[in-house]
Order: sequence, then structure tokens, then C-alpha cells
Amino acid sequence: MKLLIVGVTVLVHVAGFPSAIAAGTIAGEGYTNAQCAECHEEMADDHGASGHKDTPCLECHIQAAEEDHEAVAPVDCGQCHAPHDEKIAHDAHIRVSCKACHVNGGVPATDTEGQTVTWSGAFQPGMAWLPHQAVKSETDPGCASCHFTGNTFGASSMILPAKSILCMPCHVATFSMGDKTTIISLILFLAGILSLGAVWFSGSISGAASRFGEASEVTTRSAPRAPFSHNFFTLIIAEVFFLRRLFRLSPVRWVIHALIFFPFLFRFAFGLTALVLSIYLPDASTTRAMLDKNFAPRAFLFDVTGLMILAGAAAAIFRSRNEQIATIPFLPEPGRGMTVLLGLIVLLGFVLEGLRMAMTGWPDGAEWAFFGYGVSLMVKGMVGLTDIYGYVWYTHAIMVGASVALIPFTRMSHIITAPIALILNARSENKVVS
Repeated sequence: MKLLIVGVTVLVHVAGFPSAIAAGTIAGEGYTNAQCAECHEEMADDHGASGHKDTPCLECHIQAAEEDHEAVAPVDCGQCHAPHDEKIAHDAHIRVSCKACHVNGGVPATDTEGQTVTWSGAFQPGMAWLPHQAVKSETDPGCASCHFTGNTFGASSMILPAKSILCMPCHVATFSMGDKTTIISLILFLAGILSLGAVWFSGSISGAASRFGEASEVTTRSAPRAPFSHNFFTLIIAEVFFLRRLFRLSPVRWVIHALIFFPFLFRFAFGLTALVLSIYLPDASTTRAMLDKNFAPRAFLFDVTGLMILAGAAAAIFRSRNEQIATIPFLPEPGRGMTVLLGLIVLLGFVLEGLRMAMTGWPDGAEWAFFGYGVSLMVKGMVGLTDIYGYVWYTHAIMVGASVALIPFTRMSHIITAPIALILNARSENKVVS
């Protein structure tokens, strides 16, 4: 429908009729802006001073084209404006209406069913009814209209930043890097990567890489000359994604790895897809469903994958130290420190999910996130949830930032070095096979 409207508009301009629109008329039946002002005189100055001054009245007020239009439905901003993408309106705002933020001086509230945050119809003291003076998001400090201590619609009292690039492995996040946690974490991470790269490319080195700066089996000065082939890519899939070699040596360790790796892979692919859709198809029903944390399939799958990661981390932490661990030469023996940190991050994620449900009144579909739902029942009726949420959120974010910053300096660096080693070895094996 939108494409049809755009097409018709282009044809009208090409045909040489833009002056009709500029004058306030609509192609076909309807009123001009001047005719509307004859009855709605109180709106004329407001409309003329607004960002919509060049927009014909009937382009927004479609029902007003009828003779009797005393009872007109509220304007749907989505007729012209696409929803914000993930960076501007985070996934938590999928059930927040345009008017909750963009009515100048408006007071937001939850609707009668408690499912959507919208404009209450009331104004802050000293504000007048100027319906066409919609506030622009980039100039409006109005986040505080909802995010304040004691609010009744489930918003964190703290104004939280968008989920940054650090959050992408687990959430629908953005490529933003504006908050201090992300900036500091990435600086430390990049410094570690540069140091790790200096060791890696310092020459032909061998041994079991288990800690930062230790040697690797891979020879970096000589690269196999065999061209890429179908057999090579098959080896990459088998070794890098499915860790075939680890499975042959230790099925138990492979299962522990799979419980952590595959849920992260799924969540990253889901989040990246949702982010792309929010940018290029923001008003699609699929996009809105993928961004909605209370959408039943998403809620269920994210809880299942979260529990899988938690189970894998717990298994890695508590498995017997007396067990003879089979190792691949260039894969380190797994340590416990980063695994404990990973488990705590996931646990805090479930706590945040439970707090969000309790704060927002358990929206429809929230119960499908069964583990988070259980947590929400534990905090039901607790005072100050909207204040607590912000502190837990920042604790979760700082722990994520710390884990990313520590990757190059710990045994967890194998998530970077191991795929490189596996690819180089796969190419070497491919050369032998060829």
C-alpha cells in the first residue's frame, strides 16, 4: 500500500500537478487546508508553525474527507512515519506509542489493558494543547517523562543507553559504542588483540596456547598454497563450527562446548536479523515480533538458550578436576574464572528479565519466558523495582564489558585464535588431500 501511495505521488508530480498539493488540495475528493481552517480556526496558527505545515490536513486526517467527521479516529503516525530503529527506540519500547514521547509536554500513561504506554491526554503544568507541535526525538529531553522514580508504567527510573555492540552476541543490540562501559572495554580488548597478534605473528612458534602470550602450534610464516575448494569449506564447517576434532577426543567436553557455543550462535543470528529488519523494514509485522520480548516464540527460545548456556557453564565449572581431560594441541585447557563470569552474566540476565516482567505487569506472552517468569513471581510486590532495575542493568553491562576486555588476556582468547588455527590446519589438510 505504501509503495502504491508513493508511486501515485511521483506520477502526480511528474505530470505537473505539485502546485495543487502545495496549495493544500488533495488529488480526488477532499478539502483544502484553507477550507479546514474556516471551521478549525484554532488549529490554523498551530498547524502553520509546526513541522507539518506543508502537509495537507487530509493526509493525516483521512476520515475528515467525509461530510460528517465530528467523531474522527486518532491520527496514526505510522501512515507517514516508519517506527524508529533499534538504536533510537530499544526493543523495550516496542509497546510504547508515538504519542507517549512526541506530544509536546504530554504526560504518558499505560492504556486500560496495561499493554501499551501512550499519551494520557494530560499535560505538564504550563503546557498548552498544541497537537501539531510534535516533539523531535533528537531535541527532546523527554525520556524523563517516563523514566523517573515512582513511575507507574514499568520504566526504569534510570535512562539507560541502547544495547551496544558488546551485547550483540546475546541480544538484539546495535553497533553503537557511545557509552563509557563499551568504550573502555573495547580499548582494553583492542590493546590485548594487538599484543596477542604481535606474539602470534612473531615467528614460527609451537606449543599449547593456554594463557595470554604463550606460544601456539600454528606456523604463521608459511601459508599453504592449496587453493580454496569444496573440501576446504567442508573442513571449516566440521572443525570450526562443529569442532569435530574435539568431539573425537572428548565427547563430554564437546557437549559442554556445544551447550555454550550454539545458543550464542543462535542468539547472535536472531539479534542481527532483527537489527537489520528494524533498519530496512521497521514497520513489518515480523520485525515487530522479533523485537518484542513478550512475543511467545522469542520469549521461549531465549529462555531455553539462556538455560543451555547456564548449564554448559555449570558443567564446565563443576566437572571433576581428577578427570583426564583430552586436549587439542592448540586449544587450551579450559579455565574456571571466565566461565564463572559467564554464568553470573547469564544469571543476572534472568534477574533482569524477571524484574522487567514484574515492573510492566506481566504483559501477554511474558509467561513463555518461563524461567524469567518464575523470577518475576519471586519479586512480585517488591517496592522500588524501577530503581533496582537500573543498578542491576549496569552491573550486568559492566560484567559483560569486563568479560570482553579480558578475552585476549585469558584462556578465552582461544575463541579468536582457535578458529584461525583450525582454518590454517584445514588448508594444510586440504593441500595434502589434493
